[in-house]
Amino acid sequence: MTRLVFLIVTCILLINTQGFSAQESKLGTAFNAAIWGAGIGIVSGLGFAALATSDKEEIGTTSNRVRNNMIQGFGTGILAGLIYGMFEISEISPSYNVLYNFNSKQTLVAY
Repeated sequence: MTRLVFLIVTCILLINTQGFSAQESKLGTAFNAAIWGAGIGIVSGLGFAALATSDKEEIGTTSNRVRNNMIQGFGTGILAGLIYGMFEISEISPSYNVLYNFNSKQTLVAY
């Protein structure tokens, strides 16, 4: 009996939930861009550290340099992502209200 009640309540909750996601706020867009920028910055910092490693470098020196490159990449990525996010939500962004008119002739082709 309890399983039947649980199944009915679960079905009612599932049916009554909204089938669409809530609209993301403008601040959420900037935050999302900053998070992606941080991730890309960490990966690029690791890449720069891997490219700059010489064969004669000691392990302690390498670990300090890799950590510093990761931190610098993280900070740079957050700032770049935040700037990109702010530009994306601003009214200056070119992605809004872009209209292209090439005045091209339309041709009807029949076979």
